Amino acid sequence: MEEFSFYTLTNPDYFETLSRFPVSSAYPELLKSLLPPDWSISRFDVFLKASFERSVLKPQGFKIHVSSSVADAETVLRRVVPECVRAEVTFKIVADPFLLRFLNSKRYARGGSGKFVTIYPPDERSFVTLIEALHQATKDLKGPYILSDKRYRDSKSVFYRYGGFQRMYDLRTDGMQTLMIRKPDGTWIADDRRPYFSLPEWVQDPFPGQDEVPESDSELLHDRYDVQEAFTFTNTGGVYKAIDRTTGRTVVIKEARPYTEAWMGGDRTVDAIVALQQEHDVLQRLRGLSCVPQVIDLFQEWEHTFLVTTYIDGTALASMRANDDFIVMTNMDDPERIIRFCVEWRGLALRLLDAVEAIHARGVLVGDISPGNVLANRDTGEFGLIDFEGALVSGGVSPFSGQWFNPGFRKPERRQARTLEPFDDFYACGMLLYNLFCPVQNLFELDKGQPIFRILDHFIEAGLPAQIRTVIQELLEGRPEVARQVVESWDPLKR
Repeated sequence: MEEFSFYTLTNPDYFETLSRFPVSSAYPELLKSLLPPDWSISRFDVFLKASFERSVLKPQGFKIHVSSSVADAETVLRRVVPECVRAEVTFKIVADPFLLRFLNSKRYARGGSGKFVTIYPPDERSFVTLIEALHQATKDLKGPYILSDKRYRDSKSVFYRYGGFQRMYDLRTDGMQTLMIRKPDGTWIADDRRPYFSLPEWVQDPFPGQDEVPESDSELLHDRYDVQEAFTFTNTGGVYKAIDRTTGRTVVIKEARPYTEAWMGGDRTVDAIVALQQEHDVLQRLRGLSCVPQVIDLFQEWEHTFLVTTYIDGTALASMRANDDFIVMTNMDDPERIIRFCVEWRGLALRLLDAVEAIHARGVLVGDISPGNVLANRDTGEFGLIDFEGALVSGGVSPFSGQWFNPGFRKPERRQARTLEPFDDFYACGMLLYNLFCPVQNLFELDKGQPIFRILDHFIEAGLPAQIRTVIQELLEGRPEVARQVVESWDPLKR
């Protein structure tokens, strides 16, 4: 369901693409003020396109990208637009501050993220001249690293890649479209936006030999950690499983890229690195609790920051609920299957409440309890919560806590709240326990008029014990003590 939530950013009631997002006047008015009368502005998709009346856009070539945070976006425009005007080069910008923040966010595709301004030089000579001028104009500015591109010299905001200027598509058999470019022999190949710089085989790099990342003699990260696999990749960085060669233990390494997943927090812009530091500080406060990862290391390698923690040997509840021997919603005609599910569900409920109460006792509110952030080992009983970027220390202030949550796991009325309350965590616990037998919580976020208990009551009528409904209802209504009493006094084997 998460991928569908993108289509409700534009309209809360109807699925709309981002091209329908209502753009504020901030960037269009500034852009208009920077352009001469013989330039035109038009909108397409999430962009504003600026064109000189006599310019011709060729099909493909080297394009220039300038990245920016929302905080620096207007400064970038004031410096970049005059250079494009002088060169009479067509360009486009992300049309709105919200859209720019979204393009820099964790959930946006890594191959397209960070590209605030895209510039289309008509030939390589113009490209070489203009990219140097842009570099000089933006030397003191910093933006997200554009993974699909190559950084120009030592710039922190100017990048380039080879690709299509015009949108040329190939219609696939599944009805989707693939962006294409043309080879010298006239045949078509996909214009891939990969999360690393690559050139078509017939294209030469105009600036060879400019290595961006310093090479290391060690194959280990931080000369200590041997990365074994990646659990996940997002625009903000990866999460990796590694061996700590100092201790021989398995660890988890979480990566943060600067200027990604940025918010305006008071008088500063906060990004993925700030969030990772926030998680580190929260975990230090929770040190010693068996239900959270323990901090091992925090370091910077190249421009990225890494947090190393102990490894919790468990499966995310989002995956566990899909195991054939756990699923109950399609086996309601099997009384023994229901009993086995209830025994395991009760155990998970107790461990979840124990963990959240222990964390609260340390003065921390979790803020983001969801099926992907809770791990359990069905064989050993090991149980833990992960991902504490959005956690809040009691009495403290966090720029993340008010809005860092999983859709459907926070009470709709509190979605716009800027702070956390203990109730928020217990509400999420109730939805998580609901999710274990029927994963429909994202629908409640999309349709706020949907009666939460209507689906649950269907399963109660079909044979699921009433104690499950009672526990969930007490948590959703903010009475965790009553929910615990019900769980502790209930024996699923006695019916």
